[in-house]
Amino acid sequence: MLLASWEVARKLHFTPPEAAMRRTRFMSLLFFVWAIAFFFVPDFRQSFQAPLASVAGQPWLIFQHRLPEKMLEQTAKLAEQGRDARTLAFVALRYPIRAERARLADEAIALDPQYTWIYYSMIDRYQQKANPASDQWIAKLRAWDPDNAIPYLAAAEEISYKKGDKWPPPFLFEALENETEWRQAMERAFAAPRYDSYMMRRFNLERSWLVEHRLARADILLGSAVTYPMPNLMNIRTYGQLLVKRLGKDAEEAKKLPEALNDYWTVAHFGERMQLSGIYLWGRWYATGVQFDAYDRLVPLLRQMNRPDEAATVDYARAMMHQQLDTQRGTNPLAQSSNYYWAALMVDLFVALTVYFGLLTLIAVAYVNAKRWIRPEKKGRIFQSLTVAENYLPILFFLACLGLYISYYPFAQNFHYYLRASGDIHDLGPLFYNVYPTFEFWPGQQALGFEDPFRPYVFYALAGLIVVIIYDVLVKRRGPQQQA
Repeated sequence: MLLASWEVARKLHFTPPEAAMRRTRFMSLLFFVWAIAFFFVPDFRQSFQAPLASVAGQPWLIFQHRLPEKMLEQTAKLAEQGRDARTLAFVALRYPIRAERARLADEAIALDPQYTWIYYSMIDRYQQKANPASDQWIAKLRAWDPDNAIPYLAAAEEISYKKGDKWPPPFLFEALENETEWRQAMERAFAAPRYDSYMMRRFNLERSWLVEHRLARADILLGSAVTYPMPNLMNIRTYGQLLVKRLGKDAEEAKKLPEALNDYWTVAHFGERMQLSGIYLWGRWYATGVQFDAYDRLVPLLRQMNRPDEAATVDYARAMMHQQLDTQRGTNPLAQSSNYYWAALMVDLFVALTVYFGLLTLIAVAYVNAKRWIRPEKKGRIFQSLTVAENYLPILFFLACLGLYISYYPFAQNFHYYLRASGDIHDLGPLFYNVYPTFEFWPGQQALGFEDPFRPYVFYALAGLIVVIIYDVLVKRRGPQQQA
């Protein structure tokens, strides 16, 4: 009798309830395992950080991860034993204890002087009180890299920091003219033939070391990048305007045209060197401002000195800079795009769905399986509902994980490319917003704002709802009529 029933079921292509339930449970388990498998992929786990920081409104939370101090201590000991200057320099840049950082930096540089630049990262950028070691580090930087503007800019900053509240505010030229020591340091900085903030050297050192030791995670690398020191840009702009709007202008009014021209060219060329080495977008903006200050005075002065070709060249350069600045600020319409924000929205959405369906799936699975051991004879509506949910929630959980992985994958690919890419890097900004799709990082003013994507859809959705309601009413009315 039972065999005959199975034969009939087979012929009718009917799956018995027990078999259907087993197949459903198998598929549910399979989708659950597939969803969990995503969490073993480092790129997938990385995708959770930026959206969570966006929700918290604190993007720097994703960069709070630091290499463990114990690991750094052990690494430093091994490097000292092996006289590994490169590793000692890496640890010195990251060691949390200031005195130990300085000792490791000295040891690394003694082994290999090419790492002298790490002294620039040792300086406390906005110190509350003078640090005697800073003067020594700056002096060593000047001796090692005399053609670079950065050591002289650091010296000028130290002078202003030491004076604290007594330092005159920016653009108060009368007071700044009396700061002889500061002016001498800034003069040497503006006259230096190179501008190298050492950011690229540090990035290449940390990137290569982390890759070599299989620690190259986005939060670790970018967590260091946000701390890279850069010169006081307001200090640079102030001195540039002192030369252009005060000293150069006074010389021009006194008919000392060559002297005025020299002041203007000094500022212009310094801005140009900054442009070539500006590792952050806002550094290039300040460099552009410095150049504009000089170009605006150069063009009329060159024409006055009967040098029309030079005036035309500077004027064209100024116009090109305005175009580039318009693109960066987003005032060029075709430079604007909504892609970045919407990519960030998709990642945020799928993170939320993954967390939501993941928690529901775990609750359903835990409850149903626990019920087999705890009061198994009592199975009410909650058990029945969660049994059904256990069969279908893993599918939704898997689809949410799949959507998150696909949405974040291009950003993960960017990061992997950045780890091995070679060549000159002129802006570290893309390292952030091409790796972390979050609303707190944005590619300048080039990102368009949000608009409601469902506005054109709402009309058709409402029309469909009305059609379904009318159809349902007609079906309900026709039912009693057919029975009568």
